[in-house]
Amino acid sequence: MEIPFLLIMLAISLALFFLSRAAVESIERHHYEQRTDLYRYIPIKEGDIVLLGDSITDGGCWEELFPGLPVKNRGINGDSTEGVLKRLDTILYRNPAAIFLLIGTNDLNWWSFHHDDDILETYEKILQTCMMVSPDTKVFVQSILPRKKKFAKHILSINERLKGLAKKYGDEYIDLFPHFATKDGELKPDFNNDHLHLMSNGYKMWVKILTPYIEKLVKS
Repeated sequence: MEIPFLLIMLAISLALFFLSRAAVESIERHHYEQRTDLYRYIPIKEGDIVLLGDSITDGGCWEELFPGLPVKNRGINGDSTEGVLKRLDTILYRNPAAIFLLIGTNDLNWWSFHHDDDILETYEKILQTCMMVSPDTKVFVQSILPRKKKFAKHILSINERLKGLAKKYGDEYIDLFPHFATKDGELKPDFNNDHLHLMSNGYKMWVKILTPYIEKLVKS
């Protein structure tokens, strides 16, 4: 009698999981639509410096972190390389001065997992589109940030390939990973509270790294 009971409990657990996942995906989809619609209403201007990515970028108050500079936040919670590619034209058509790109960590989640070759193929399409649509826009490829220790080798492997892609298209590569990782390759505890998203110390470090690049852009 124990086996049928365990099977019933397993079936119930699986059903609850899929229902919960469906609810989360619905919330993420609605949020994505809300943000993309808002970004269409407030378009990029020529000469803007765009921070483009997922929730890690979305969580930064960039206009306040770089006060007085033409910085625009175009991060969206839950976004992926495919999502960035789909909305890239709305950013490039106004010829921004620069794009700081940080994307790819959501492609590693097991429920939406993509093979590394697929991730890099989409990433390359992003860089190709930037080059073709807005060749004067300076693109900065930022390495994927660390997460839990179990992701370290995988992320480092992808980052090495991102570095190669940046070189291939004449874009600048910014290696954020060593500034954010412990010696075990995990996101530093004082930079986060969930092994993924940044707290203020994390954004403080990020601003410190990006400041020389942005100052150079503004001067030029």
